[in-house]
Order: sequence, then structure tokens, then C-alpha cells
Amino acid sequence: MSEAAPQRPVLQKLLTHGLGTAIVDEGYDHVGGVVVLASDAAALRTPDLLLRAYGFEGGQEFVDVVRFELPPLASLTNPAAPDAGRRPLYPTGFLRGDEVVPVWELSRTRYSFGAEYWRIRADGEQRVLSAYQGAARGWRGAKGWRPWTPLVGPRARWRGSELAADVVGDSVLLSMRGDTGPEGWEQVRPQTWVAAVPASECELFEVVLTATWQGVPVRVLSSGPAGTRVLLLIDDPERAEALGADTVEPGVFEATVSPADLAETHGVTNELAPSDPRP
Repeated sequence: MSEAAPQRPVLQKLLTHGLGTAIVDEGYDHVGGVVVLASDAAALRTPDLLLRAYGFEGGQEFVDVVRFELPPLASLTNPAAPDAGRRPLYPTGFLRGDEVVPVWELSRTRYSFGAEYWRIRADGEQRVLSAYQGAARGWRGAKGWRPWTPLVGPRARWRGSELAADVVGDSVLLSMRGDTGPEGWEQVRPQTWVAAVPASECELFEVVLTATWQGVPVRVLSSGPAGTRVLLLIDDPERAEALGADTVEPGVFEATVSPADLAETHGVTNELAPSDPRP
């Protein structure tokens, strides 16, 4: 009998009002920035305990979090490490308060399949409101849905095609857009098709495209008629504000820019190591 594949760590992301609204109203499925291990934060059972640990004011009736497995190919780093070259939100490397909760920074990716949207109420009740069902189906019960971008999250090479990919156990859920889908694929919304295939048939990878904009390093998230959406790879809120960037959450800044304003564009393809027992 072969050894069971090691479990991937379960992370917890505290949602600001804006992030929670984006999930519910638009089906927003990107995640990154400050996260903690769900097990480390288990004692933070009420909105007040959670908010104060993050340095926010308490007094809220509820807070929302997402709990999810570390997505394939995503990385966790210590933003407070001496060699990180960062100005971290949590300089000690831990949340504030009495509980010892290490802080991690997650590279920008999509939520992993099965991610759960939880509401934590002031009386300690915790309830799952939604779950993420992959790039094509999105969040269960969400009012809207966003087509995925090939520049964020896992992709797979399968039979000569490169497709959005969600790992589900020993399978990979492939998603594609088109007027018609391959034989045997399921249409889950207009021009959107899915199929589950064995993970052994796929090569998982992600594309990370970086550039500079106005002298600031950025990661390119998507590109379309309205412009190119970028993530600023800086911690300085004053600099971000001066550039007209949007604050997605504390310490995370994005902007929509003209492709012509990007310089020093560089792409990297990160491949999942073939020896990895579970992507």
C-alpha cells in the first residue's frame, strides 16, 4: 500500500468588507497577502478577538473569513524575515494580542477548490455561507462570476492545450471558454465548459508576469479593453496613493494601467515538480 499524500496546510484569510462584497457580488476568486494557518487562529472565535488581533477596531456583529488549502504552486513567505526587504504590517511576524499566531504572506493565486466562506458571529457561532467550486463554476450562490485570467492561478497542459486547472483530490478539473466544448465536457454557464481528468494526465504550471510601472515593480494580473490590471509589489501606502492605486486591503494595492506604460516586462513559468506526490 502506498503512503498517503501529505495534507496541504489549511489557511485562513480575514475578509475586509470590500473583499467579502467582491466575492458575494462578483464571484471574486483571487487571494493573496496576509494569511494565517487556520489551526493557529482557532482560539480567535469571535469578531472582537479576530479584529483586535489584526489591529482593527472591534464591536462588529460578525466577520467573514475564508478557509482553504494552500493552492498548488502558491508560495508562503515570512514578510517579517530580516532578508525580506519589506515593511510588514505585523513587524513581529505575529498577529497582535494574547494568542501566538504567525503571519504569512501568500503569493497571488486563485482560491483552491473547496475553499469555504465562513461567517463568525459575536456569540461565537460559525457558519459556512459558500464554497468555491473552481474557476468555471466559481462561488456557490454568488450573485456574479468573473471569467478567470490566465495570469493568476494554476493552469494545466493537457493533450496539447493549456487550460485553467483546479486540483480535486487525484483529479484535475479543467475549464475552458468557447462556443462549443470537447465531447464529454459539461457546459456550466454560457461558453464555459469543464471536465475532470486524472492528475497523471496533466502538467500543472502557473505564469507570473512582472513589469515596472511608473518606476514601481508590479505583477500583471489581467489585460483587457479597459486596460491592464496590476498588483503593486510595494508596501508603501503613501506611494501607492500618489500613483492613484486602489487599496484592495491593508498593504495590498492594485491599479488599472495602459499596457504602453509598462516597462521591463518579464514572464516566468513555475512548474509543479513531477516528484510532488500531490499538487
